[in-house]
Amino acid sequence: MTEGVDTPVHQRISQVIARTPPRWSIAEILWVALIAAAAFQLRTIDYAVRPALSNNWDEFAFAWSGLTLITRGVPYGWSFLPHYAVVTQFVSSGTTFPLVHPFFDHPPLFSLLVGAEAWLFGARDLGDVTTAMTRPLAITLGALSVPLMYALARRVLPAGAAVIGTVLFATAPVAVLLGRVAESEALLSPLLLLALLLVTRVLSGDAGRWTMAAIATCCAAATLTLVPGLATGLACAAVLAVGGRSRLALYPLGGAVAGLALYVGYGWLIDWKQFLAVISDQAARREGVLGAYEFVASPAGIGGTLRDGWWLLGWAGLAAVGLRYRQGLRLLLWPVLTVALVILLLGGESLVARYGWYRIYIYPIVYLGAGYACWEAVRTAALGWVAAVLMLGAATTVSLAVGYGIPGSGPPAVAVETVALLVLGSALVAEGRRQTPWAMRVARGVSAAVVALALIGNILESAMMSSLKQPF
Repeated sequence: MTEGVDTPVHQRISQVIARTPPRWSIAEILWVALIAAAAFQLRTIDYAVRPALSNNWDEFAFAWSGLTLITRGVPYGWSFLPHYAVVTQFVSSGTTFPLVHPFFDHPPLFSLLVGAEAWLFGARDLGDVTTAMTRPLAITLGALSVPLMYALARRVLPAGAAVIGTVLFATAPVAVLLGRVAESEALLSPLLLLALLLVTRVLSGDAGRWTMAAIATCCAAATLTLVPGLATGLACAAVLAVGGRSRLALYPLGGAVAGLALYVGYGWLIDWKQFLAVISDQAARREGVLGAYEFVASPAGIGGTLRDGWWLLGWAGLAAVGLRYRQGLRLLLWPVLTVALVILLLGGESLVARYGWYRIYIYPIVYLGAGYACWEAVRTAALGWVAAVLMLGAATTVSLAVGYGIPGSGPPAVAVETVALLVLGSALVAEGRRQTPWAMRVARGVSAAVVALALIGNILESAMMSSLKQPF
């Protein structure tokens, strides 16, 4: 058991926040492993060329800094920040980069992992690095997020919502595409999920001191991966404090601070003056107070627009989860809001609006919200949920298949109108005939068909990404 004595009130709060779920059955383990394998497989198809490296050269910055830290003892990377003292022009993959050293744009943990990966694949110098060397780590981390997100969801959501949300994350084209990119958020995501899972063990009384040490380590690693990784420690501390474990909330906070301290120590050891100049440049990039809005609402992408209706549906679903389930409010909605708040405080609005990979951090949790929305549409055939799933999630799937906004590539208007009338009409009839079994069965069947077809469409599109008309 964790240290500290709870009052009876705190015991009741803890029980509401996180009950110990039943043990996993063999069948459950097998199909979760199957979903994770599907996530991995879909992300590996044409992974070295989709998305195009020219859409996001950050992958080279991370790989180069980690590789040179290993091989030269000093991190080299490219950066447009103005106060680097040493800048040279370096050409790679047909592009000229402003090469800087020592590179301090970000903390070093993810860079070290990607650099070590490239080294293991045979890279010894900057020009040797390719996306085929850097992306397998991100793909593996995305696949590992599948069992973690499901394990968290089964403590919070109905089983159907947990399953649908997990399948959505594993198969949706935008999640698959972003899941290939070697960005530091790829590491932040499983760290957040693991930390929240460990917190649920603490609140349900199934944990000890080693669990608290693991939580602190996750929070330190998150901050040492990216400064906005502070959100992991803040979210975990908030959940523990409200769950009556205020003293234990110091562990994730302490871990987050320790990660920052390690980053500062890293800068002091290599080049303190240059480190301070880069931190000053980074602080100056925040332009206003709409960073969180842009994070949620902007059609951010990879070098351009990448619209994801499942993402927006997920926020709506999480809002409903927060209203209905107290544990869902604290273990799902609070963490994503904390990340958005940190983005508001530390992120530049224009950058957030353009860079979709910022979302990778909380993609699994937001997709659980989308899974809940789909589950409610199937379970209740409520007109609002059916319309939301149709307009946001299913429409995104169809849009990718028919050309993603390319003029003249969409389906005939009559076809769209016919499908919408059939789906929404059945839900509307059910709204007025809740006590009529046949009307409810028809409406639920239609809703289930919409969700099933959207999931199948996601799988097919992710498997055939190279043939899509939109050149991501």
